[in-house]
Amino acid sequence: MVKYSGLPSEQPAPLTSRPRAGDSPRSTDAPRVRLHSISAEDEAGFQEERTMDISLRSTDFGVSPVPQPTRRDRAMLLRMDGVGAGQVVSVTAPPFSIGRHATNRLPVDDDSISRFHAHFVCEGDEYYVEDLGSRNGTFLQGKRVTRSIIRDDDWVQLGARVAFRFTMTDARQEGLLRKLYESSTRDALTGSYNRRHFDDRMRAEIAFAVRHATDCGLILMDLDHFKKVNDTYGHPAGDEVLRHLGAIATRMLRTEDVFARFGGEEFAVILRGASTRGSSQLAERLRDALMTHHAVYDGQKIPITLSAGCAALSCCVAPTPEEVLAVADRRLYAAKQGGRNRVVASD
Repeated sequence: MVKYSGLPSEQPAPLTSRPRAGDSPRSTDAPRVRLHSISAEDEAGFQEERTMDISLRSTDFGVSPVPQPTRRDRAMLLRMDGVGAGQVVSVTAPPFSIGRHATNRLPVDDDSISRFHAHFVCEGDEYYVEDLGSRNGTFLQGKRVTRSIIRDDDWVQLGARVAFRFTMTDARQEGLLRKLYESSTRDALTGSYNRRHFDDRMRAEIAFAVRHATDCGLILMDLDHFKKVNDTYGHPAGDEVLRHLGAIATRMLRTEDVFARFGGEEFAVILRGASTRGSSQLAERLRDALMTHHAVYDGQKIPITLSAGCAALSCCVAPTPEEVLAVADRRLYAAKQGGRNRVVASD
């Protein structure tokens, strides 16, 4: 006697070793069947019986484990405008203020917003956006507000141009958003800003300087005989030299300065408020630091120098990014033609 223990709606497959004519081939995706021959004493007559046991697993039917829910307990602002698009800001320890003044939790340099424009507050489990008497207003979902509750995925605009999307998220998604922003603005090897971000910031810094009648400096730097480093020590050593320059620049620059990889072994620095003289002084310090402190790869010191060309908005005929870049590039070329390992800040 055969006993069947399985799903009620299914019928047991015939226990034959060979398919009969007209039978369709068995699917390889069918649940696996284990047959066990056992002997058991039957209370009525000590008869032998076979029991067929069906073992089914969730993976046999493509059933995945149910993911554990994560707690969305982090308030975030995602920048949606201009050069800062994609920036991720944590709304920590409300009230969280935004405005032009440096003492705000999030200083934003834009003439259309006030020095202290708006802030975010948390009451219980709800967040509110509150205007601080700004000149050009605070807008939630396109409507001007004085104080209003703000929900997940709402967008808020400050003044004429500055816009954020408000979102509640978890730690994993916050980390992912930050990585995405970093990868879109940073050079993976050196940690400096990439060329695309440099171009955006250059336009923004020139516009800021023109609006406020201040100067803006630029340094273009190029590592001398970098191909020789790759040929002598290998490309991994060349990568270490590039990282080394990035580390030196990061230590010496101000927070508001922009250090970017311009292309290959060429780098650029945008200096807010700096004249040509101020730019050349920083370039000399960078040149001296690189010449004095060598990069080290596989226990071996790698000596290298740099050449630099410096310019500023005040030495240009037209206050445009193209003009400032052209002057700095011309002076960089003069530094390399003059023997390298030097800074040129005049024509």
